[in-house]
Amino acid sequence: MNTRACGRHSQGFTLVELLIALLLTGLVAMLVFGAFRIATGSWERVIRQQERAHESYLVQSFVRRLLEQAQPLSVRDIETRLSVAMQGDEQQLTFVTQLPARRGLAQLYWCQLRVADSGNGQPRQLIMATRAYTEGEAIDWQNPLESTGEGLNGAQLPLAGPEERVLLQGVAALELEYLYYDDEGGPQWRREWNNESVLPYLVRLRVLPEGADGLAGESVTAFWPQLTVSPSEYRYGGKTLL
Repeated sequence: MNTRACGRHSQGFTLVELLIALLLTGLVAMLVFGAFRIATGSWERVIRQQERAHESYLVQSFVRRLLEQAQPLSVRDIETRLSVAMQGDEQQLTFVTQLPARRGLAQLYWCQLRVADSGNGQPRQLIMATRAYTEGEAIDWQNPLESTGEGLNGAQLPLAGPEERVLLQGVAALELEYLYYDDEGGPQWRREWNNESVLPYLVRLRVLPEGADGLAGESVTAFWPQLTVSPSEYRYGGKTLL
C-alpha cells in the first residue's frame, strides 16, 4: 500500500499542470517586461527633458552675453538717417555686439536673432545671423544683415555676407519687448525699437517651445524662463532699472 502511494507521488507533473505553470510564467514575464518598458520610457523622457533644459540654459546664457555687449554705436541708413545700431520688433532683433574672433580677440559684429522654419517638415529654429561690422557703412534696415557696400561720401566698402547658426531647435516663437523712459521719467515697455538714438534700458526676451501641433507649448517657464537684460551702456548707472 505504501509502495503504490509512493509510486503515484513520484510520477511528476501532469500535462495540464505543466501548461498552467507555463501560462503563469508567461504572464509574469509579460508583466515584468511591460513594467520594464514603462520604466525605461519614463527614464528616457526624463533624460531628454534634462538635456533640453540644459541646452536651453546654455543658449539663454549665450543670448544674455550678446545683449549685455550690445554697442551704443550711431549708424546711418541708406537714406542718411542717423540712429543707434539696434532695430527690433516683437519677433526679431538686430544689433551690434562683440563676438570672439581668431586668436581670442573680440570683434564687432551685426547680430540678428529670429525664429525661422527649417523646412522639410522639421521643427522651427532659433537662428542667430551675423556679419562683420564695418565702420561708416550705410545700413539698409529692411535687410540689415545684407551688406550694402556703401560708405560715407559715396565710398565703396568691401561686401561681407552673413552667416547663420542654429541656436535652438523646436522653437514656436520669439517674444521681445524694450524698456523706454518717457520725458517724465516713467518706464514704458514697447514692442518695437526703431530709429532711436539710444539703446533701450532693458530688453525682455522669451522663447516659446513648439508643441506637437506646431504651436507654443505650455511649459514655457521650464523651457525658457523670461530673460531680462540690460545693455552695457546702462548696466552700472543711469536710470533705476526694473
